Amino acid sequence: MNRITAALLLVLAFFPIDATHADELTQIVQQDLISLGYDPGAANGVVTTKTIIAVAQFQAQHNLEPSGEITPQLAGVIQATLAKQAGTAKASPSSPTAREADAVAIAQPGTTVRNIFGPDVGLGANQCRGACGGGCPKSCAIEVSFECMGSSQLRRVEAFTCGTHQGCREHDACLDNCLLNNPGSSECQPQCDATAMEIYGFESSTSWLLGRGPYDGEATFEYTRHGPTEMEPAYRCPEGSKRQCGDSGNCIAANGNRVDPVFDSYPAAGSGAMQIMGLRTGPVCGGKGDRVCEQSANIQLSGADTCPGGRCTRFGMEFDYRNADPSAPLECATSTRGDEGDFIGDLIKLGGDAISTRSGGSDAQEGSGMGELLGMFGKVIASADSPEDIQISMTPLDENGNPIESQRVGSDPLDGPPPIPRTIDLPAVSGHLFVPMYQLASSSKPGVVKERRITCSHKGNPVLETIFVLQ
Repeated sequence: MNRITAALLLVLAFFPIDATHADELTQIVQQDLISLGYDPGAANGVVTTKTIIAVAQFQAQHNLEPSGEITPQLAGVIQATLAKQAGTAKASPSSPTAREADAVAIAQPGTTVRNIFGPDVGLGANQCRGACGGGCPKSCAIEVSFECMGSSQLRRVEAFTCGTHQGCREHDACLDNCLLNNPGSSECQPQCDATAMEIYGFESSTSWLLGRGPYDGEATFEYTRHGPTEMEPAYRCPEGSKRQCGDSGNCIAANGNRVDPVFDSYPAAGSGAMQIMGLRTGPVCGGKGDRVCEQSANIQLSGADTCPGGRCTRFGMEFDYRNADPSAPLECATSTRGDEGDFIGDLIKLGGDAISTRSGGSDAQEGSGMGELLGMFGKVIASADSPEDIQISMTPLDENGNPIESQRVGSDPLDGPPPIPRTIDLPAVSGHLFVPMYQLASSSKPGVVKERRITCSHKGNPVLETIFVLQ
């Protein structure tokens, strides 16, 4: 009699079986064991002899005490094992993206993966699966490179090298599998958080939430697009420079200096989509500040200009366009990365974005005063690009319902256009467009470098993206 068989007999002799009690955790474990090839009986949440035997077999084969007992810790280990195995997709057959993510999303230490996303929950939280922290945390080292593609274009590659730990990998595997089985569920996050805390303790789990250690290695996550279903942008060398392929795909100017590539197009976009040509980005000049002085992604925040909110630095972009529908505006969104010290601000910003996303267009908020208030709060926060851009004010009303401006608290509302416009009118089917932008000196911290990515779409189709490095 081997050790496993003896252990199973002891388990069956002493483990109480209640055939009348169905348990949700048990059902999850049964489902996952079936996916791993074990036979726990029906996945009905009822602990049977078959369930105990299957649990004990799994435990013995994974160097665990074969007790046959189902615990949250064991459930986390089983889900982590399931996530590591290729072909363990549990999503609907109509969701190939989700199936692919379930099979290979969790990166292991020492590996480099490309364009691996978990279930799409928005806000970039489905990136860097297995890294310690939300999405690709600020503790990751970031390297940007370009690869030659086709005869003239370049592919932009963002590589995040992040600390990882078995606990972080198990947590992300737990979360991904839960969301694949229960899309949009609000229970997945707290359940997986609780499991991580039970197994690894509160202190380590909290540190991981912040993107910190302890780590058991590093993994590198490469991305050439921003989401599992989004188009990949192509870049080009600016005018007067030539493409140099090799390991880095740099653009080299006539003087031999390296210059930054600029956005060219979305190769996968249809021929009928709006197209732009000759994109230029950088500081603005001219008598009215109505053109880009020089092509540059780097913007020095000197505060030498005057804007509606005070001293500022102006920059922008200009381009030719065609195939536009003038009845629909160009719609732009902005994301900001930088300032590692503002963890609380980032949480507020992400929370507001999430509230806005989940409440937008949902009938569940109707008739709920608190729901409507949260939705409005989320939209205000989501309208900002970063925590320091958030403009929130509250003004009491008099007996006639008019605001008492003398008692206003919070941020002073801006009188002019937003720093980065959200919508841009298109005057014709084709033409030339200049889009001004600015950064207030009062919202810029000395020594802080921030990267602002601007993506614009027209009638739901991607049109352009560009990145400014504000320093």
